[in-house]
Amino acid sequence: MSDLLVAGLAFVCAFGGAWLGLLLRRKLPQHHLGADSKDVVKLGTGLLATMAALVLSLLIASAKGSYDTQRSELAQLAADVIVLDRVLAHYGPETKEARDLLRQAVVRMVKRMSLSGSSRPGEPAPPGTTTDPFYVALQKLSPENDVQRSLVGVALRMGTELAPIGE
Repeated sequence: MSDLLVAGLAFVCAFGGAWLGLLLRRKLPQHHLGADSKDVVKLGTGLLATMAALVLSLLIASAKGSYDTQRSELAQLAADVIVLDRVLAHYGPETKEARDLLRQAVVRMVKRMSLSGSSRPGEPAPPGTTTDPFYVALQKLSPENDVQRSLVGVALRMGTELAPIGE
């Protein structure tokens, strides 16, 4: 439902309730129109307004929590991609192909996120366009010393943890 439709429906309900109250006032016996009855109606209205405010505040808090979680996960993902790129850069110029494939995977992820909008998840990537070429490029590396072996191990571990960026 659109926001305008919901607002219009709420207005019609409120206006209809007020109009119905005016019609029923003429039909009510006189003892129902006394001060005690008005106080009870005021208390009931106050209770309903308080409950509505409580429900809305919980809804807003839940939405903010969800947004904050997604924001922190995205920031962590970006930081991990940067660290993985730096690890590959420290390995040496042999990792140029793997770094290019990593950048392409990040670009695909950003495009999917921007095209999908915030209200629905993105479409999965077509088969064969995932991060598999990235892993193949990493496995093609032939480390010459212990430092490079360690960096390849770190890159493979981080790439496994970041697998969703290419999918």
